[in-house]
Amino acid sequence: MNGKAETTRSPVIDSMLLLFSVVLLVAGIGAYYYYQDLAITPVRVGALIVVALVASWIAGQSRQGATFFRFLKESDIERRKVIWPTHQETLQTSLMVIIVTIIISLFLAGVDWLLGALVRSLLGGG
Repeated sequence: MNGKAETTRSPVIDSMLLLFSVVLLVAGIGAYYYYQDLAITPVRVGALIVVALVASWIAGQSRQGATFFRFLKESDIERRKVIWPTHQETLQTSLMVIIVTIIISLFLAGVDWLLGALVRSLLGGG
């Protein structure tokens, strides 16, 4: 037997939680614009942030929301494992890209000029 207590929640309850969080968020956005002339902007922004946090918490109580927040947490852990290039490596790589781009553009300009000259000579233009 598994040591963890399994909680079985109806998919209907999960759907209701998600629906309620979306309705709450939409209502918060609507209130933000409805009270545009009545409240100063920092108060409206603060209230919208609080509503968004509450809606996120409610959505996190559903199975899908918990899975999503677990994904965000694991993504942050993986992001911290990335080894970012140093300034010197970034500069060298950028210069190589610029040099290769210039060389390829000059090559393509030369090929274009040669093909243009070939077409002009075949058509008798000079």
